[in-house]
Amino acid sequence: MKSLKNKLLVSMPNMSDPYFAKSVIYIFEDDSSGTLGLIINKPISQMKIINIDKKDKFFDDLISASKNIYFGGPVMLHEACIIKIDDEEKVNFSNKIHLSNDLKSIQEMLLNNSFSKGEKLVFGHSSWGKNQLNDEIKRGDWLIVNYDDSVFKHDPDLIWTKLIKISGLDEFGFTGVSGVS
Repeated sequence: MKSLKNKLLVSMPNMSDPYFAKSVIYIFEDDSSGTLGLIINKPISQMKIINIDKKDKFFDDLISASKNIYFGGPVMLHEACIIKIDDEEKVNFSNKIHLSNDLKSIQEMLLNNSFSKGEKLVFGHSSWGKNQLNDEIKRGDWLIVNYDDSVFKHDPDLIWTKLIKISGLDEFGFTGVSGVS
């Protein structure tokens, strides 16, 4: 299978995993060792994150208050990165999305709630081991969609439904287990 880097994964309507149901994932790394991506349509305030410790209550309250902070996936939830969309870049897609884990910038965004246009702060990421994602795609768990800038410009609650409909699917027309025909 060709590289999925800079593609979107869209979970199929019958995905039952609570972290990945109705998820749109931007793939930023895909090579022979595995795949890494960020869920881009789930504000963390809408997610029920398990295993939040009492000592993390301040952190939990802080991230729950902002609509610019997103749940990137269930792996490494204590780590954050910034996604910045460069509207000026028209030609080279690789230069369009910038990922950063600069601690000073993250702290400023969190403490001052200062987000520039096109910026999202994402906690956690999604990852798959070698061939794991390919097996899930073959099983029918995911659609692969070419990246489109509009996914960062729409209401996050509508992105998944929009991509499902564009793909010619009906979000309510699925039952049973994926991959079974």
